[in-house]
Amino acid sequence: MGLKVQIHDLAARTHTVKAGTFPVRVYLEHPHGLYVERPFYDHPLYRYWQAHILPGPGWQVCRFTPHQGEHWCEYYVDIVSVRREGSVWSVQDLYLDLGVTRERAVRVLDTEELFAALEAGLISHRQAAWATAALHELINALAEHGNDLPAMFRGRGIELGWGLEVLS
Repeated sequence: MGLKVQIHDLAARTHTVKAGTFPVRVYLEHPHGLYVERPFYDHPLYRYWQAHILPGPGWQVCRFTPHQGEHWCEYYVDIVSVRREGSVWSVQDLYLDLGVTRERAVRVLDTEELFAALEAGLISHRQAAWATAALHELINALAEHGNDLPAMFRGRGIELGWGLEVLS
């Protein structure tokens, strides 16, 4: 297990993760954060990724396009901490995730990763508490809207667009 930090360099149009640095097709800043689209290269499951990085609530809302079929969830939300320095956004994954299916079922994921990261000293107790509160806020907000993520965001005055729809 290691620290999970993504770097988005808007000027260079690159996304750096532990697997390497990759070109980004779309970066779009909006009042609530940053929208990102890019292909995945040589990934065993996915060929495309779309995400809204929302620093305020600490959510990275993702959609994945698999090579075949459909992803098991419509939206995958990482609980994150975001820092911005000029055109560079650093997104630290805080190890808690939530999946929202097309049927509006909600699944909390990776709680064991949060505790392992805390034990390994990768995150502080303060970060773990913040991540837990951010996850609770998300779950409660979703519940108020029948686990309909777009409706939940519309209720907050946020319309998340998803840009390119990758069909082929």
